[in-house]
Amino acid sequence: MPLIPNNIPFENVQRGTSTIDYVVALIVFLEKYLPDFPTEKKTSKEQGENDITELLYEYLTRQAKFNADKVEYPFVFQPEKSQRREGKGGHAKRVDIAARINTEDINMEVIYCIEAKKLPTDKVGGKREEEYVSGKGGGIERFKKEEHGLDKTGKPLERNGIVAYITENTFEHWHSQINSWISSPNEHLQKEYFHKIGKLTSTHIRISGTNLCLTHFWVKI
Repeated sequence: MPLIPNNIPFENVQRGTSTIDYVVALIVFLEKYLPDFPTEKKTSKEQGENDITELLYEYLTRQAKFNADKVEYPFVFQPEKSQRREGKGGHAKRVDIAARINTEDINMEVIYCIEAKKLPTDKVGGKREEEYVSGKGGGIERFKKEEHGLDKTGKPLERNGIVAYITENTFEHWHSQINSWISSPNEHLQKEYFHKIGKLTSTHIRISGTNLCLTHFWVKI
């Protein structure tokens, strides 16, 4: 089992580094701080998905600037970020949280989008039961359809994430359940570890034919 990260060598990311290095640092940041989110923000199963996500936005924003390690990260989090595909009109979707970078050499670029889902999303057999994957508000589907996961110019980002608030059952249960909703084995979620949080990854092909990599962070509420 991979170890949960206990330090982030962010100070080693030099000026002029590519944004993918910032994305890697952001993912490790999320791994480090998400385990304490439910207790520090006093989340509960009774709260709605949007209410928990608002607390998550507040928590990540604070941890990026004020944390026990006294490291100030250049991650700026934006709730309800508009997502409009390049060259497309019409009504834009909104992703739950977008991560931006604000450094001397990178000016507020959107580098990563996070969609949040509460599991279960509905009762067994309900219309929204499979919403983590597909449906009107389908988490994975929206990334694949390029309604989510776009930078500020509307171009697809290769790497994005989903945070799930697990209110019932185990990580193992949801790993099996969600993969049963995904028809292609090539797109199944691959477990990295289940510990205080769960971390999984999946790869997909967007409607434009570009690659999509998702990191799934599962938090027990």
